Amino acid sequence: MKNEVYMSGTGNDFICSSYERDLSQIEIISIVGDSLLPIDGVIFIEQINSSTVKMHYFNNDGTAAELCVNGVRCTAKFAVDNKLVDNSKLIVRAPVGDIEAVVENDTVKIEAPMPTIGKEVEIDSLICTTSNVGNPHLMLEVDDVDKFDLDSFSDKARNTDLFKDGVNVEIFSVVDERFIYARVNERGVGETDACGSGALALYSFLRFNNKVQDEAVVLYPGGELDMSFEDGKIYLKGSVTYL
Repeated sequence: MKNEVYMSGTGNDFICSSYERDLSQIEIISIVGDSLLPIDGVIFIEQINSSTVKMHYFNNDGTAAELCVNGVRCTAKFAVDNKLVDNSKLIVRAPVGDIEAVVENDTVKIEAPMPTIGKEVEIDSLICTTSNVGNPHLMLEVDDVDKFDLDSFSDKARNTDLFKDGVNVEIFSVVDERFIYARVNERGVGETDACGSGALALYSFLRFNNKVQDEAVVLYPGGELDMSFEDGKIYLKGSVTYL
């Protein structure tokens, strides 16, 4: 792979490389298996023009995903640092559409897709809420985020008939009007230290229900994601570092 690096977007860790050709699921799994560090996914960045790159993203089980927001942010920084684009403001082309990103040193801010709030569903006698950010999410408010058995609950959710294509599962508690504490179990990966699209789902849902302010922070074990609502648009900002 060309220009291969390990990158972390607020705790989501990836192998990133310049795009050369399409790879099979077996080839992706082999890359993950040979990785020197535990990773959540593999990203190949393809130059489209001087202001646009395309993100080819794969979970660590080799499956493709519609969206990985923290992957988008890593893609943007990789593109700027490797001079695939001419400016620190660029477009990242993801399966869900074009996403505008701005890179400022080790911080990347994106204009995020607007989540769709779905319906309430009952899983294991617990009332959850669905959301879609280009990829599916299931959100559950709990009393103790740290002690909740997220893996077991995620398995139960995915074994229902509700999510035939899988689902990302977020558990959360509202600390106050500015802070949301959360953990996430991602389909095709398992529990990860953060999830950008999960943060968007949580923030949008809680803001709609007047539980958080227009500016709020989602706290994950891997770090913080800053959320804001400006002029009818949602923005997400967080750190991107090399490992």
